[in-house]
Amino acid sequence: MTELTYHGVDIGLLEGGEDLVELILESTSDSLGLQDDDVLVVSSKVVSLAEERIVDLEGVPVSERAERIADVTGIDPREVELILRESTVLGVIPVAEIAPGRLESYAVSSEAAAEALESLPSLLVTNWNGRLCTNAGIDLSNSPAETATLLPADPNESARQLREEIRERSGTDVAVVIADTEVSHRGGSVDIAIGCAGIDPVDSSFGATDLFGNPKVGGVDLIADELAAGAALLSGQAAERTPVVVVRGLEYEPNGGIETDAELIRSGIWLTFKRTVQVKLAEYVPFRRS
Repeated sequence: MTELTYHGVDIGLLEGGEDLVELILESTSDSLGLQDDDVLVVSSKVVSLAEERIVDLEGVPVSERAERIADVTGIDPREVELILRESTVLGVIPVAEIAPGRLESYAVSSEAAAEALESLPSLLVTNWNGRLCTNAGIDLSNSPAETATLLPADPNESARQLREEIRERSGTDVAVVIADTEVSHRGGSVDIAIGCAGIDPVDSSFGATDLFGNPKVGGVDLIADELAAGAALLSGQAAERTPVVVVRGLEYEPNGGIETDAELIRSGIWLTFKRTVQVKLAEYVPFRRS
């Protein structure tokens, strides 16, 4: 059986504009060393910082529209303004109203939970570059005071550039996955892949036969997302300072690029809603599927 291992890498505290490739190579050279076919799972935060996707909140002019949304949601109007610039708002999750008791049970203290919910009482569901995410991926945590970090403008391109520069400087052929933290339907968060290069993000085994020779509906495993979630056990969400994780021992197809959720946003949600209405109606009246 192939052994799959995860190795966390501390590249230090970034302030913006650093040479991320150099930091990765320096931090892995002594104890670990990069090898061909390794997969680097890199936090979107450090990619954004290296690409200087940082905004000074004091310099953000707030529109009337942003002010109105801020009044309803309790989100900092400057952050709302950035969200409106970066994405299309589809809905809102009133976190402080629907999940305070549940979140407090997981908090380091009730006071810390109350402070966290006060700072971000709601989350906006957004369409960012064809991908469903909350608050357009804009992050105020682990950023210098009074600044916000935007997602990399093109995560697939960022991953490709990291991969190519690592190969040029070290001669090592690795795959790169860029990970970001997103809200889960279970009320917590999980890391997912938003960009990749050098690795096929999906295991295309739909219809493969199971143990009994039956074609399987499953088999479309989201490999890049699984890698991101596994790496998050080391990278964490607070002060762990492990934004890069080296995954070693995985056999994968050397393609790349995360597709967007644009088609899902355009038609999938509507079709799901339509079928749901039909199913509920069918509980009470005869219905023929068209």
